[in-house]
Amino acid sequence: MSLVEINWYPTPRQVRQFGLLCIAGLPAIGWASSASATTLVILATTGMLLAAAAVVLPKLIAPLFIGLMLITVPIGLVVGELAMLLIYTVVFLPIGLTFRLLGRDRLELRFNRAQASYWKPKLQPRSVASYYRQS
Repeated sequence: MSLVEINWYPTPRQVRQFGLLCIAGLPAIGWASSASATTLVILATTGMLLAAAAVVLPKLIAPLFIGLMLITVPIGLVVGELAMLLIYTVVFLPIGLTFRLLGRDRLELRFNRAQASYWKPKLQPRSVASYYRQS
C-alpha cells in the first residue's frame, strides 16, 4: 500500500466530473494568472469542449485526466507537507516554547528525587449517577 494511490482506471463518472470542472476551472486559472480577455475566452471554450467530450466520450478524456493526476499528486504531497510544517512552526512551536519558559508541566514529567513514589491513588466516584454526567 502506497502513500497515495493514483487512479489509473477512472470511472466514466469521474471523467465527467473532471470535464464539468474544466468549464469553471480553466477560465479561473486564466483569471488568476491575469490572462488577457482573448486568452480567457479561449480557456472557457476549451473548458466547454472538454466538458462536452467528457460527457459524450469519457474514454477520450481519460488520458488527460490521468496525466493531470500524475502532475498534481506530487505537488499536493509537497504542499501538504509544507502546510503542516507552517502550522507546526506558527502555532504549536510558540505555544510549547511559552509553556517551557513558564515552567508548565501538566503531565508531571519532571523527575523529583525527593518524592518517594509517583503513585497517585484513584479517586472513587461518589455515586453511580456520576457515570452519566460527563462534564
